Amino acid sequence: MLNNEDLSGASVPDLLGRYAAILQELRERGVVRTRNAPVGDYAEYLAAQVYGGQLVPNSGKSYDLDAADGRRVQVKARTVDADTRAGAVFSAFRSFAFDIAVLLTFDSTTYTLLQAREVPAAELETAGRYSAHINGRLIRITTGLGLGVDVAARFHAVASR
Repeated sequence: MLNNEDLSGASVPDLLGRYAAILQELRERGVVRTRNAPVGDYAEYLAAQVYGGQLVPNSGKSYDLDAADGRRVQVKARTVDADTRAGAVFSAFRSFAFDIAVLLTFDSTTYTLLQAREVPAAELETAGRYSAHINGRLIRITTGLGLGVDVAARFHAVASR
């Protein structure tokens, strides 16, 4: 058994990097299939810091954050690495009852923020393809990261704290 370690002084990126290493080991053992587990919650946490306001309860539909400026913000995040296929998508958009979406990518081994885009709902609605199987619109990562405006600097400033 491993020794317990006091992690209270570790930075958030350090903790997430350790978590990524644990997920990789579990993946190699066949216990888990993906490395995406905490990325959504972390992305929402960062968005709440960048935009202010309040995260809506997990059961909320259509968006994740009531921003301080009154906008409703949907947050979508993915981890990526060299093996991420070109057709990889963000999780499905099943509603467009939000003002903007923030599309974030993180390195799958360190959880370092790679890219952040702020995209109006109307732009997303026309950018993806509809899938009847999941009853939602799918946006490829490569497509999404070409939409809207780059807000990575704002997210990097929060993520580095």
